Amino acid sequence: MTADSIKRRLRSAAATDQPFETALTLPGFVYHDTELFQRELSGLFGDWVCVGHVAALDEAGSSRVVDIGADSIIITCDREAGLNAFHNVCRHRGTRLLNVNEAPCRHIVCPYHAWRYGNDGQLKNAPGMDGRPGFSAADHALQPVRVETLLGFIFVCLNDGRPALDKFFPDLPDLSAFGLERLQRGAMHDYTVAGNWKLICENYNECYHCPGAHPQLHRLSNDADLPEFDHRGKNFTGGPMRINAPFASMTRDGQSGRPLLPGFDGQRADLVFYFNLFPNLLLSIAPDYAMAHYILPRAPDATYVQTEWLFAAQAMAEPDFDPSDAVEFWDQTNRQDWALCENAQRGLASSGHRSGPYHPLERCVHDFDRWYLRTISA
Repeated sequence: MTADSIKRRLRSAAATDQPFETALTLPGFVYHDTELFQRELSGLFGDWVCVGHVAALDEAGSSRVVDIGADSIIITCDREAGLNAFHNVCRHRGTRLLNVNEAPCRHIVCPYHAWRYGNDGQLKNAPGMDGRPGFSAADHALQPVRVETLLGFIFVCLNDGRPALDKFFPDLPDLSAFGLERLQRGAMHDYTVAGNWKLICENYNECYHCPGAHPQLHRLSNDADLPEFDHRGKNFTGGPMRINAPFASMTRDGQSGRPLLPGFDGQRADLVFYFNLFPNLLLSIAPDYAMAHYILPRAPDATYVQTEWLFAAQAMAEPDFDPSDAVEFWDQTNRQDWALCENAQRGLASSGHRSGPYHPLERCVHDFDRWYLRTISA
């Protein structure tokens, strides 16, 4: 399918790119079409993609491997240069260098012929190549990938022609008061969901489903109308929900002995903030911790999700620090959501599916869907 034919087919989704009150949801084929999926990988996921928080790379010699479609990327922490990112491909014969998601990595050594690279990507040793005329290690550094940080989160970009990260999110609200860049990882889970990545983002962007699907979540928070905190912009959508009294956080029992994060003053202490930074960062900020989902597509009907729970260093330094009240609460909620997405994936393949109207609580879903259509059609 050519780019023009994809655009022609996407015209059948024109009813989505309408004012919210009259718009219809995306057609089913966008969640299943394999050629459209490849366009998403090269287009949407060739732009700035979030791959984790700096807490996972806070020491020199630490590394992280992230797969974005057929591309595998190594992110390293180098003592002198800070964060670096490279294609996970040996410059000799293309072997994948690292296969472990996270590991200490003072040197990157090819498992095939033992070419060795530093964390700055420079080739340090190529056994037996000194005798080859004209060979210079300086000519065979790892291929770089653009890497920048925002609010403590690491983003990579495979497209050299895209603007800098701050230009990609020019109207993102000021979240600096929360001190997200100073948080530390308290726990991490990963999941594989048998559903399209867009379903996971759409599901995150509404709580219309919460009363029936998440009774433990619904008792803690509600969709109170909070227009002063309603945020939507060029490449993001989001806003807060109210935490119901007498609860204080999003945990098993709705309580927490941890101190409030910076930025949760008296006016905000009963709120939890949810943001989708397109395409793949789902960021939740509770009064005493943050949670981030990194959404990475594997196939039209398969998505890898890595989830981090992030806490203040002060809280983690306490001898009785225990993140399980937050982790177990959201792990249960996550698994409920993944089951909903998998069931939707099956339904959207039906010849009987027709696009339907958005519920008033699905404005952020509509934001995401319109962004998707306009970006994938560009």
